[in-house]
Amino acid sequence: MYLFKFQPIFKILPFLLFLHLLLLGCVQRYQPQSPWEFRAYQQSRDDLHPEDFRESLTQFKGEKVRWAGLIQESEFYENPDSYEIVLLLEHRYFDWKVEKISSPDMLYPSKSGEGLFQTKWFLKPDADLDYFLERFGPGNLAIVYAVPDTVIDEVVLVNSEYIRIIDPVNFQADQLDYIPDNRRNRTVPSTSYSK
Repeated sequence: MYLFKFQPIFKILPFLLFLHLLLLGCVQRYQPQSPWEFRAYQQSRDDLHPEDFRESLTQFKGEKVRWAGLIQESEFYENPDSYEIVLLLEHRYFDWKVEKISSPDMLYPSKSGEGLFQTKWFLKPDADLDYFLERFGPGNLAIVYAVPDTVIDEVVLVNSEYIRIIDPVNFQADQLDYIPDNRRNRTVPSTSYSK
């Protein structure tokens, strides 16, 4: 006795097509959320990581990158004409895919990465400081579009052109552990951060 009765392909083709479209719709390429982010995304590279700049800053001088990082520390400074935010981030590999099965969309950066990087961002003096203190707070994920500038004590300092903060409900950084193909067999610094 067979569990399934043989069906001609033309009878099950609609079901197979539906299943294929459903699975394709579950995971999609990351999409920038604003025209500014779209421009930064198009002009940046995702194949360079912090260790590349630690090894040879001059070789990649001026290259624009996009990195995902977990905010470890954020410091706010008040200037006469702006607020300055200094962020210390723990780099995480990111495959630039978004799960669209549920709402909200979910990002899954890797547990692995290439150590610390630091950047700063400026806010207008009339910005809602309480809002940005929470947005740029430790534990949030940041997508940073930047040009690496220097390396101090193994921390890569970058000049940001755009930063997108991802709320904790939209990512899980402890679920997957993947390393991009071009990073395998490399020794990189630990991503564990401690004060």
